[in-house]
Amino acid sequence: MQLLQGIYQSMKGISGNSSQDDLTRVSAGLVQAKDKIREELQASTAEDLTSIIKKLKKQELLTPEERNLVGFWIVGDAEGFTKMEEDFNEWQEEFRRLSGLLETYAGQDPSPRALMEAHGVLEDAIRVAADISFFLEEKERVERFNSAINNLTPDDAKFLVSMLQSMMSRADM
Repeated sequence: MQLLQGIYQSMKGISGNSSQDDLTRVSAGLVQAKDKIREELQASTAEDLTSIIKKLKKQELLTPEERNLVGFWIVGDAEGFTKMEEDFNEWQEEFRRLSGLLETYAGQDPSPRALMEAHGVLEDAIRVAADISFFLEEKERVERFNSAINNLTPDDAKFLVSMLQSMMSRADM
């Protein structure tokens, strides 16, 4: 995928000496690349999705491939993230380690140094908790979608139709 060429080269250019501005610039490029990937996926599958919407309107059953395609549109971002994420177990370990570290500070006198160090541990714990929470949220989102798409009620089908039509009509598609 040629559109990824520049972004991965920018990422490789980031090192321990890079500034926050460098990372901000690369992050903006990552967001743009992510949006372009989504737009290409949607553009390349819009025709198929149109026929799926027609089937949903008629309350016809979808094939597994059609359900997968609807999944790409609705939860593809979450599914892609949860399949590629390899740090979840390390995050859980780090969270437990930080919990133990905080336990040691709990018994200390509140000296300025101990307070500063405990503050740093809490900052790290907040970051790790957010990573864990985001992963679990995305995983649950995919699971809820899979359950719903495999057991579509008429109301679910109507909701999916409106959601997919809305996504297709967006200007950035």
